[in-house]
Amino acid sequence: MPVKGRRILLCVGGGIAAYKACEVARLLVKAGAQVRCALTPAAQKFVTGLTFQALTGHPVATDLFSAEQDLAAGHIALADWAEMAVVAPCTANLLARLRMGQSSDAPTAALLAITPRRWLIAPAMNEKMWASPATQENLRVLRERGARVVGPATGEMAERSHVGPGRLSEPPEIVAAVDELLRPPDLAGVPVLVTAGPTREALDPVRFLSNPSSGKMGYALAEAARDRGAQVTLIAGPTALPDVRDVQL
Repeated sequence: MPVKGRRILLCVGGGIAAYKACEVARLLVKAGAQVRCALTPAAQKFVTGLTFQALTGHPVATDLFSAEQDLAAGHIALADWAEMAVVAPCTANLLARLRMGQSSDAPTAALLAITPRRWLIAPAMNEKMWASPATQENLRVLRERGARVVGPATGEMAERSHVGPGRLSEPPEIVAAVDELLRPPDLAGVPVLVTAGPTREALDPVRFLSNPSSGKMGYALAEAARDRGAQVTLIAGPTALPDVRDVQL
């Protein structure tokens, strides 16, 4: 995997989804990445730096001005060390502060010293906050600066009566997005056409010839070509497979 041996800074925002960041850190380490973490003060209300230190084997940045904190966890040291930064979960508040360039805590100070082209943002918030024009404008600006975004997913919120877009993407999907960003784009700009799933050839107005293809192979090829930078168009017959992200269907 492209993440093996790569240096990744995981910045954790303060939301109920912060517990999933522990699994993101674990999966990245399992894939062979070197991971360091920085937590906002709000994130520390949900998870502790000790948890991430145990998962990554590195000191964790939790205080911007602590004299007791390891120098390797200083915000500039982290920015110089990291090849890319993952912001997960990225709350509406954290998203707004990143857009404005605030640096009031360890994660935002480190991110300000890292070009947005090396950011992967994983938003997580209530669906009404996600739909807010302010949130969408903040996201648009960060994308224009080069930041990449994964998610959010749609589903049940922490407030169980709320359902909609705003859930943090699952940790394996976030790790897959990291892998995609770090993969050399050797097919950058190459147009690729993939056909997948069952096809039908009419015999007459009633009958047709078909096959039982699941489409899994074609979808996997489309994902692989996309991950290598190709401009992929996928022509699919009827399947039960989810749409492939960033592929024209």
